[in-house]
Amino acid sequence: MRFKILIKLLLGIVALSIFTSCKTEETLEYIPTVVVSVAMPNEIKQTVYFANKTVTLRSQRLTYTVETNADGEALFKNIVPDIYSIYASWDLSSDEYAEMANSVVAPKPALISGIQSKMKIFNQDSIQLSTLLSVKQSLLISKVYAAGTLDKNNLLYDADPYIEIFNNSDEIQYLDSIYLALVEGDNPMGFPAALFPTTIHARQLYRFPGTGKKYPVLPGKSVVICNSAVNHTEDVPTSVDLRQADFEFKGDKLTNNDAVTPMILIYSSYLAIKEINLQRNGVNSVCIFKTNDNISNYSIDYIPGKTSGNRFIELKSVEYKENDVFDGVEIIKYKSTGSPDVNTKRLQNFIDASYTNISNTSGKNHESSDRKVDKKRSTAMRIYLQDTNNSQSDFVTVTDPTPKKYDKPLLLQ
Repeated sequence: MRFKILIKLLLGIVALSIFTSCKTEETLEYIPTVVVSVAMPNEIKQTVYFANKTVTLRSQRLTYTVETNADGEALFKNIVPDIYSIYASWDLSSDEYAEMANSVVAPKPALISGIQSKMKIFNQDSIQLSTLLSVKQSLLISKVYAAGTLDKNNLLYDADPYIEIFNNSDEIQYLDSIYLALVEGDNPMGFPAALFPTTIHARQLYRFPGTGKKYPVLPGKSVVICNSAVNHTEDVPTSVDLRQADFEFKGDKLTNNDAVTPMILIYSSYLAIKEINLQRNGVNSVCIFKTNDNISNYSIDYIPGKTSGNRFIELKSVEYKENDVFDGVEIIKYKSTGSPDVNTKRLQNFIDASYTNISNTSGKNHESSDRKVDKKRSTAMRIYLQDTNNSQSDFVTVTDPTPKKYDKPLLLQ
């Protein structure tokens, strides 16, 4: 008797589950129309519209793409309610930029781009997407490796971090006197971009040597800067061979290569650390810039509200985005909940409108943030790298970092 009653109860639960499932399927409502209007940057003439360009809606599950109409509007039909990021970008040739600008500008390639993260779209809506104008830069940060790896005894090995800079132009570029900044990475965050819209704060600042044209980078080539320019695979096979590095952040704690040119340390928040303090947990935003300012006049600040602890150098020259800032990549921490911490953005949108990240909270997994190849622009003679001012699109996380190598399948997607 009890057995029969149990069977009836189980059948009832199953029937209720099926009914509930069917009801959910039947009552799922799509959003008939979502209109995204793309607003052009202030630097572009008001008569120019974001017409016949792609706008993308992307959630964790779904991606929609629509081409804008003549008025710069993207009409999305029958959208599943979700939380989306909205993307749009438009590459301008030198002639297009000069023609569209509302003032006289140097004829250089440029980019119009916009991104809105975590937009709740649950009903029919009209959304305006703001955009920024950025002049295409010749030198790009192309690789940042800091996660470290595990040795044969399953112990952390992190003597092998490096940064790579790529010449994405068709002319020789020179590294002489260019600055490389490793942005503040404290927890809790001290200088969010939202509260500091015109300056960034760096935990370390270095300068490339030379004052003229001593350190050239050929078109389509790159340079590697590391802490220890040795073959790390001799001791840890999963590490990297850095014997061909071009520059070294020379410190006192790691093996240095006397044949490799030293970087010049300008400032460090950590008195005992001369080598670059890339964190294996992924908080490693980096930018490169050039300025005629006297850096010694820049202020050294505690985190707001504190009078002790780490101090950070305020880089005021990032205000001059067209002339001084060459490139930046926002690398943020991956949360234990299974997603990057998007609220820890420290670089302004004109430097990097988005971010990239490694895939866990503590590194030790041999992951590197590498810039993708621009397949449309690349030729049989040379490659170009992708640069949409959106690191979420431009970068990919790889598990086999290799300096100066760009033919990996992940980078060609």
